[in-house]
Amino acid sequence: MWKGNRQRCQNIKVGTLKTAKIGGLSLLPTELLFGSQDDWTKIVEAIEQVILPQLESNWVTLFAAPKTSSSGSLGESIRAAYHHISVPSKYVVAQIGFLLRGQAAISVGEKIRIFKAPTGIFVAKGVPLNLHGEVNGQIPYSEWLICTITTFGALVLQCRVTQKVHYEGKSHLILQPVLASLMEESRDWTAVNKVILRAIWGLLARANPALPTFWELLPPSFVEMPSILRQALQLLHHNYERPLRLKDIANWCHVNIAHLCRLFQQWIGVSPHAYLVKLRMSAAWKLLMETSLPPSLIASLVGYPKWSQFRLLFTKTFGVHPHQVRKGVSLKPYNGWNLTNIVSN
Repeated sequence: MWKGNRQRCQNIKVGTLKTAKIGGLSLLPTELLFGSQDDWTKIVEAIEQVILPQLESNWVTLFAAPKTSSSGSLGESIRAAYHHISVPSKYVVAQIGFLLRGQAAISVGEKIRIFKAPTGIFVAKGVPLNLHGEVNGQIPYSEWLICTITTFGALVLQCRVTQKVHYEGKSHLILQPVLASLMEESRDWTAVNKVILRAIWGLLARANPALPTFWELLPPSFVEMPSILRQALQLLHHNYERPLRLKDIANWCHVNIAHLCRLFQQWIGVSPHAYLVKLRMSAAWKLLMETSLPPSLIASLVGYPKWSQFRLLFTKTFGVHPHQVRKGVSLKPYNGWNLTNIVSN
């Protein structure tokens, strides 16, 4: 029996923490960034205490897109960082990044410029952007707040980069379609209107993320679990929408794969892979019941770019097709479904 459970455990795929190359650029390894304090609370504090005051006093240079004249060419930038965006590009309207601390070598299109905090950058859809470029063999330390504006709202995350590692926080889903409308009102994409930028950041500061919080889906026995298992659940609950590998979860908890799987079976009754699937399905159920987002988009938001895979797993978990949930065909409300009930089925 254990052999079969171990084989199921090894099917999980979760993947960051790998150095790779794309288009001649060497990608920095990405590690996850989160702490005990609520991540969204820290983001709101950054908006209210740093970004909005800066927009008030120095907005002219803050969000002007870099011009063609620059301190270097793209050929000098040999390392970069990949940001996990869980939505298809067709939903992306623009990107806004704010450099909270440090300095950054930013490449937009074909050119590079050096920026110092506090400063911001706005990039229209379709323009290649690298916020963590390398110039003269060095990647400056930087901390960013990044907002990807979409047709349905925004994805907001924090990140930090050092010489060797790119740290990235949880991606927060904000459902505010008016953000895209505000972008459309700006006719000059090289210098976005101050009022529009203040409105966008102000709306984000007052918004609430749409995806379930860390505590919302935790098993009731969480506080009684071994510290290793609590670490693993913390990782999964903060990052279930990302591609993950089982060995990365085990490395995060400083244990081997077999021991991690054993703890999941003992305390929760399922493998790490099964737990991750049902965690994603719980988040998808919430979005289907409480939003009007297309089911195919929801599939991407919870970690399944392929609709067919999501549909199969969702139907297997709940016994209904995702479209039936949207139509409300004799279904219980979301509050009647929690992760504990789901994994026990």
